[in-house]
Amino acid sequence: MVFNKIKVGRLRWGSIYVFLTLALIGTGCSLNTEEKVKELNAVDVPADEIVDISWNAGWSPAISVTPGILFELRGSDDVIYELSGDTAYLCVDAGGKLESLSKGGNTKKSGERFYWNYLYGDPQIQPADVGDSWINIIRKEENFRTGWVLIKISSGTDKTAERENGLFKAEVMASLEFPQQDGNYQVISDKNLLDLEAAYKK
Repeated sequence: MVFNKIKVGRLRWGSIYVFLTLALIGTGCSLNTEEKVKELNAVDVPADEIVDISWNAGWSPAISVTPGILFELRGSDDVIYELSGDTAYLCVDAGGKLESLSKGGNTKKSGERFYWNYLYGDPQIQPADVGDSWINIIRKEENFRTGWVLIKISSGTDKTAERENGLFKAEVMASLEFPQQDGNYQVISDKNLLDLEAAYKK
């Protein structure tokens, strides 16, 4: 019986030891995760270093000579861009014919152009029923995310005359660069970008 009590006691202490060890490991992981989040370094940069919105006096299919709000990506030849958000509204010029951006994929190179036009999302929709549209432009170098621009396209905050007439404008809500740290690219996760987007949409 004494042996059994000792054995049980050892098992209990063993379980407690394992529990404390796992707890400490979990705490360490949590601290490491928090440190990684804190290490994210982002600085404001002019949006036109990443994208040029060359004509935005107010676009409407009824009055405009362009097929939408025009965007041109900027940067060196080795830079690529990933577009996300309301990409159903985006279109590109494919040999003199406009087609949905999604047909060619959402990855683009510097120098490429694309347009925002709500009719590409729903040809039957009325301008007054188009809500705010959001576009993310993510710059990538050597497969690392090095820059980010968040664009909001709207024609007002309510049923204004501009919205009724379908006069849309693009506004840069955020334009950030993620500089190298100690000569290394930062690892910018999907969650980092989602958190940044949520913060700038408030």
